[in-house]
Amino acid sequence: MKRALIFISSFIGVAVVIYAMAIVPNYSAFKTLFTNAEGMAEGSEYVANTYSLADLTNFIGKKPEHVSLVSLSLDEPDSSLYYEAQTPRTMGSLGNLILLYAYTQAVAQERINPDALLSLDEISRFELPMISQNAHSGAIEALTLDKSTFTLDEVVSKMVQFNDLVLADFLWYTLGEETIRSAHKELVDQLGLQTTELPLPNIALYTAVAWASNESLEQIPTVFGPNSVQLMLGDPELSNLRTQKNKRVGWQNSVLSHAADLYSNPDKITSFQAFFQDNRLNLSFMEERDALVWFPQTTALELASILNYFIQDESIPSQLRTHLLELMGWPNGSSTIERSFNYYYAQYDSRMGLLSGVDYGSSLYTGEQRIQVIIFDQLPIAFWHHMSANHMQEDYQQRLIWDPALYQTTKSKL
Repeated sequence: MKRALIFISSFIGVAVVIYAMAIVPNYSAFKTLFTNAEGMAEGSEYVANTYSLADLTNFIGKKPEHVSLVSLSLDEPDSSLYYEAQTPRTMGSLGNLILLYAYTQAVAQERINPDALLSLDEISRFELPMISQNAHSGAIEALTLDKSTFTLDEVVSKMVQFNDLVLADFLWYTLGEETIRSAHKELVDQLGLQTTELPLPNIALYTAVAWASNESLEQIPTVFGPNSVQLMLGDPELSNLRTQKNKRVGWQNSVLSHAADLYSNPDKITSFQAFFQDNRLNLSFMEERDALVWFPQTTALELASILNYFIQDESIPSQLRTHLLELMGWPNGSSTIERSFNYYYAQYDSRMGLLSGVDYGSSLYTGEQRIQVIIFDQLPIAFWHHMSANHMQEDYQQRLIWDPALYQTTKSKL
């Protein structure tokens, strides 16, 4: 018992340091610990037993409520893996697949210029301090290396590489709601999607969540129903929201209206930026994790079918396919990828309680091609910190393509 308490105390201390240094720079580590003591201990029993990828397969097999996995073999379909493949999950940045499709369509049809030059001032208006700030800083550093301007195509590429929510919003507003709706509807009709919702701007989602949880904020109109604040902050009915289509559609339309309002009112965005700088979301880690249920959702199987459509369907113009894969090909060229892959394309996401990825690659050893989607959703907070600090999900997802031993271990656990 004493050893367990020592482990939990040590883990909490390490997690606070990681959070303060890597996730929200300048945010008080003491305040974080003080207000999130319960969250920092949530799931710590899984941390103690998950220090290898083999251990992680045990967690996956025992926790279907938290994990969906699809691994499609394009060469040997019978060896594909499906686990909680049709369970609704938070889509997060994996919805960038839809944005990329809308963008590459617009480029192919010459409705948008990928070589248009941009500056930081055009992007910074969408920034929300303390929300994935490290990712945004890394993307900006890469974009501005030895130059003050960059192209739209470079912005989209860095959006994928760094999982930058700010750049994703810039692309969302650049394309416009109508273009994104059109691409989404085409995929819904073509593939018969039942769960995958329209991607929404992060800035509209997070400011709406902040407003719902901090009634002193009066900068935006009411976008929640009268009971939604209670639901978001721990009501037992929260889990049922996944299947309440009418409520979800009403919420999404309200967020889209709020997004348009933000876009036309820069002063309103500035006021929210000041609030986030001082308070972040002003939610506990557990509340922030639970709030993801309001975000657009999908299933692992539907996302895999979208990427498979882009790669294999003959109706997709080769120019569009090539461009889309180039934007997802940021891992190629690294020593890690070259050791194990002929080629590899990916988009990952990491935010409180959520770790996910969509990828497509060919094993250097077997030549087998796989399309994969893995979503760890609504994770216990301590376990999320553990996995995100080690990039465990990314390592697992990559090795599932090229490591036959891990594939067999996973298969035996599902």
